[in-house]
Amino acid sequence: MTQRFSRSERGAALVEMAIVVPLFVMLVFGMIEAGWAFAQANDVRHGAREAARMAAVNDLDSVVQITTETCSRMELGGDPNTAITLTPGAANDDGNGGRNAEANVLVELSYQSLTGAIDFAFGGLTIRSDIDFRVEQPINGDAVWWGDANAGVAQSCP
Repeated sequence: MTQRFSRSERGAALVEMAIVVPLFVMLVFGMIEAGWAFAQANDVRHGAREAARMAAVNDLDSVVQITTETCSRMELGGDPNTAITLTPGAANDDGNGGRNAEANVLVELSYQSLTGAIDFAFGGLTIRSDIDFRVEQPINGDAVWWGDANAGVAQSCP
């Protein structure tokens, strides 16, 4: 009777494994993709912060220079799917003969899957970071990059 019972249970482990392994694999790949998405989101936030800092201190002369420098400072190498938009706002008289100015930087990245295993969940995701900032030093006239024809136009990383 013992032999008969064990024979009927012979394929049960194989069937259970066939059910559990795909779920386990999806869980592992889901954790990998979620970590990769988090890394890309951090990179986008870092890029937006760097672009805002460079524009705020009036460090570079053009929007293209700011975009290129921002892309080179991003950890993931400034993916060509990254779009950086630097938009000048209103410049106001500070009362001391100078001007204060506000602007906005928007960094967007189309999510790039690492494994492709769960594109149904992350496919089409756009990661974005939007920062409003002030030009920190009083300037006579507008910031050098303010009048750039590329201001307000999305620039891709080279």
